[in-house]
Amino acid sequence: MTTDTACQGIVARYVETLSGGFEFQPATGGCYIVTPFTRPDGEAIELALSHRDDGGLALSDMGDTLGYLYVNGLRLTQSVLGKAQHIARRHGVSLNRAALAIEGADAAEGEAVHQLIQAALEVTALIQGRRSVGRVVFDTEVESFIIQSGAVYDVDYKVRGERETHSYKFYVNSARNLLIQPISAASPGAAHAWAERWSYRFSDTTVKDEKLRPMAVLDDRGNRKGIWTPPTQAPISGMAILWEERGQLLELLTG
Repeated sequence: MTTDTACQGIVARYVETLSGGFEFQPATGGCYIVTPFTRPDGEAIELALSHRDDGGLALSDMGDTLGYLYVNGLRLTQSVLGKAQHIARRHGVSLNRAALAIEGADAAEGEAVHQLIQAALEVTALIQGRRSVGRVVFDTEVESFIIQSGAVYDVDYKVRGERETHSYKFYVNSARNLLIQPISAASPGAAHAWAERWSYRFSDTTVKDEKLRPMAVLDDRGNRKGIWTPPTQAPISGMAILWEERGQLLELLTG
């Protein structure tokens, strides 16, 4: 095998692995794309493909990238926004109303996904300019709470639904059958997208086994407090608990 052939094989396997890491969820007028790329808080970079009012297409990060900077302690000064704008332009992406986006015919091209992901990753790196705020990753905080409750639990628990298999972060049995999924989002748009996707997963899970009780725990710590409004969490209404109201979660874990 020549060096060129070996290199081509490595790249081909990488592309195959990468393509398998994307998830897609239908949405009104388009779809959500969950990419295999993550931010420092462990949340996936998500994109939305939607139809504009004029009939064109738009591929956007829904404002989640700048939202991530803000909720993690970086003030969105003119200097920071200027740097984000410069990064966006360099990748062929616009920054409009706090969202990174590509609009028009180009939005339907594969290159647009690559450009938007690269822009999101580079803008995310601006977080290195913040003051340290010692923020705990939300999954870790929820897990610590479950441990303190004394409940026995499994991590990354897979459940077969009616249509497909879903993975929940925590499963608490002991006759409780609780499937607990922490959700943290940096903007209302991304939060609503998460809520829609988990609404589908909750429904698909319980149709298969009605004894299971899915529950979302929503990150409303600090600057995220205003993100989970009633309209934002509407798709999972009745199946969600705000972290600020985690006493309700304790009742489910111990009751």
